[in-house]
Amino acid sequence: MNKVTSIEPQPTQITEDVVAQFLMDHPDFFQQYPELLGRIKVDTPERGVVSLVEVQVSKLRDRIGDLEEEITQLMSLAAKNDRLFHDFANVQKQLLMCEDFSQAAKVIEQKALSLNLTAHIKIIGHSHPKYHIEKMALDNFSKKFLNGHSAYLGRLRQAERDKLLAYGGLNHSSTELGSFAVLPLGQSTPMGIIAFASHDGGHFEPNMDTLFLEQLVSVFHYLLTQWSKSSHE
Repeated sequence: MNKVTSIEPQPTQITEDVVAQFLMDHPDFFQQYPELLGRIKVDTPERGVVSLVEVQVSKLRDRIGDLEEEITQLMSLAAKNDRLFHDFANVQKQLLMCEDFSQAAKVIEQKALSLNLTAHIKIIGHSHPKYHIEKMALDNFSKKFLNGHSAYLGRLRQAERDKLLAYGGLNHSSTELGSFAVLPLGQSTPMGIIAFASHDGGHFEPNMDTLFLEQLVSVFHYLLTQWSKSSHE
């Protein structure tokens, strides 16, 4: 009769990796053995040897500090957005009270100055050279930079600035390192653009929200179309 040989399981070698994996697989381990929390010591560069509980408390304090900083930043951003909302709402109200293009352009230009910006309003075929833009220049800019988007944010090379914004000699020294927000007046077939220029090269960046600017440009574009209809009646 054949003798059956039993195979005894080999003991698992306890290594740091095994212990780490065990604790990961049993996250409630220290709940079952809470007395170990005070006995396990951790060598930290900041405070030397401390208990695991102290390490956890310290990490929790750091996390709370990070959350408080995030909340402060969010509150600051919310307050800034609230101010911007009321500012732009007031500008839109002023625009709706305007009777013609020149009044509306003045409102936008003055608001830009109050924000330390320069507003450039360009309309295809406008009679005043300050506000005129060639259709080809607008089409080329739209294809290269807008391409169906509601705004372009960032820097512009000198040649691009000249074709889009130049009037009476654009001050290159003041805009060479600056940044721009350029929004079309109309999406499918723009009748022009409104550009806001900043001396700060990082003021307008591609990831910025343009909601308030888009609303302002939409109101201005609507008024332009209404004044245009009235002039042809």
